[in-house]
Amino acid sequence: MVYLKILNQSFRYKAIHHTIKIPLVPFTRENLYAQYITRTIFPFVKGARGISLQHNNFFNFHTQSSSSRFSMNIHTLYQAYTKQPEVYIDTRKITEGSIFFALGVLDKKGVHRGNQFAEQAIEEKGAAFAVINDPALKAKHADDHRYFLVKNGEAALQALAKQHRQQLNIPIIGIAGSNGKTTAKELLHNILSKQYKTFSTRGNLNNHLGVPLSLLQIDASYEMAILEIGANHLEETYFLSQIIEPDYGLVTNCGKDHLGEYGSVENIIKANKELYDFLEESEGLAFVNAQDPVLLKASQAVSHLSYYGKETDSYAKITKRPLLGLNLTIQEETIAIQTKLFGAFWLDTIIGVAHIGNHFGISAQQIKKAVEEYHPAALRSQQLQWKNNSVLLDCYNANPSSMEVFLQELQQAPLFNAILILGEMLELGEYSQTEHQELVDSIDYSHFEQVIFVGEEFTRIQLPSHQNSQHINTTKEAIEWVNGQKWAKKSFFVKGSRGNRLEDLFVSE
Repeated sequence: MVYLKILNQSFRYKAIHHTIKIPLVPFTRENLYAQYITRTIFPFVKGARGISLQHNNFFNFHTQSSSSRFSMNIHTLYQAYTKQPEVYIDTRKITEGSIFFALGVLDKKGVHRGNQFAEQAIEEKGAAFAVINDPALKAKHADDHRYFLVKNGEAALQALAKQHRQQLNIPIIGIAGSNGKTTAKELLHNILSKQYKTFSTRGNLNNHLGVPLSLLQIDASYEMAILEIGANHLEETYFLSQIIEPDYGLVTNCGKDHLGEYGSVENIIKANKELYDFLEESEGLAFVNAQDPVLLKASQAVSHLSYYGKETDSYAKITKRPLLGLNLTIQEETIAIQTKLFGAFWLDTIIGVAHIGNHFGISAQQIKKAVEEYHPAALRSQQLQWKNNSVLLDCYNANPSSMEVFLQELQQAPLFNAILILGEMLELGEYSQTEHQELVDSIDYSHFEQVIFVGEEFTRIQLPSHQNSQHINTTKEAIEWVNGQKWAKKSFFVKGSRGNRLEDLFVSE
């Protein structure tokens, strides 16, 4: 074990392949010796900085900028941010003294739609600055320094976030993967918060706008941060990793998410591997599921690896399902955990976040308490009561791989009066027809009282002829049908893509 003192908190790090002896010293911005240690002798504590972002728009910060002018503008904007560290892209949320970024779709001149709301942000809402990319609007307010002209608003937001990242001397964990990122993030937040003040991505702010907005929410009071990385095309995970500069990384799994955009399962694996690619270059540490051959292969070039799962010092055995219970072993200590998560498919996620917690010195008992306290919400294994019926909502998103494990769990569980409602899977492109056909063919219809398919994608396949199954074309029609029935003591199991909004079927009147 290697111990460091960082921001007055003791962190425990494991030397994976060799032993490194490091003096126990304070890690602060003023302590150059500690910074030297963490950035050179022990680089995977604080990954290499200064990696350039390879992105066409990133350095196009100002329309008339030289490199010195670029730096001056970033510095000016960052100084404004440090005085009032609140950034918004929605005028409805602006607070007085904050910074408004005028973003949105681009017109034919390359001007963001959000420029239309910049004057409102400053004059009515009291924003300190409006970052705009409309030269005509700036010309109108030529002498008003509050209107800050850039070439591309998104690139400016990303640049500001990256500048802020340079000032953060705390461990940052990046989470990528096809399925389960948000749940992994929330569980890990619960665990690390037992000992450290921990920031984690709020809501689903995990894309090219959400990631910089998340970074800019991290203030000096935080001791750790967990940032979720969402992507739907190649090079996006790597690009976002360059902004986040994570010291640690976790890829949950590689499934069939955004299959239409990626074009193939191979590209999905390549995209998730991009987090490993960044950690390889920055000498960061990757937490890897030793039971996942895809992740083992994808991570093999990373210098610093910490494995969990079978034949490691962090593993578990299932004791109960469908609400997952397990005996978790960490460093030869075994604890019984009863979760509120539906499905054995969450086992690897729980082992992974527990392993990370142990890495940072969280005790087994604290991990147990954190996991058992976690209540699934936000349409991810969310459980609720509706008109004397139980409902399990897992309809924040859906893809073929997440549908497969969801159905497997249901069909292995003893169910009574079960109603299965499946929404169409979106963003599958040319794979949609094949994947939907495989989905309906994989269902054991005798296991359910009724099976209901919602969405137009199901009209393009051969639906089953079972008497207890039916298709409804739209969510609106499904709402009318569901609410027109007399249900009592039924168990609804609901899964579908976000665009289906299947949770609307169970709104109490």
